[in-house]
Amino acid sequence: MSVYLIDGYNLLHEVLRQQGSGSDRLLASEDLDRERNRLVDHIASFMGGTSDRAIVVFDARGEALQKVETATAQMEVYFGSFTRSADSIIESEVFRLTPGENVIVVSSDYNLQKTVFRPDVLRRSSRQFATDLQNNTKKIANSQNCITMSHRIEDRVPANTLDRLTRLRDELRQDAPNEDDSEDSGRGPVSGP
Repeated sequence: MSVYLIDGYNLLHEVLRQQGSGSDRLLASEDLDRERNRLVDHIASFMGGTSDRAIVVFDARGEALQKVETATAQMEVYFGSFTRSADSIIESEVFRLTPGENVIVVSSDYNLQKTVFRPDVLRRSSRQFATDLQNNTKKIANSQNCITMSHRIEDRVPANTLDRLTRLRDELRQDAPNEDDSEDSGRGPVSGP
């Protein structure tokens, strides 16, 4: 299992650059929120096919470090604070993680990469990881790699098993008491006033 420590805005700017969108597109806060959420979704999708996990850290201007709830157990998203930048949070996480874990720091920040230089820490640039995310998205979008809703479980079960299950279902339906015919259903006759 690997733990990815990701400089969120550093990666986001690279993803937008690869898409042909400049950082100037992020001027409106709702655009920034939407793009940040899309990035987190892409990273969650990337982690979903593995036993790896990711800690994504964004710089922020809040007073305290904030952790955001995510839809998956493989992701943690943090927003820094006035006193703790994304880089400092990533640095402390590198040294906090257990020695047996593979740590991959994703950032193009040269100073951060120098700071986390250790034998058990791999470093990936934001450009490399953005390409990995893009390739993962293409792989998932390829119809041969997807399970579509047109596949029914009946199509995947052997015919003899399907026949046995159908007979069992029909027998259970026949043996089940019909609520309308049952006298001891707990309801007495309905009487009027």
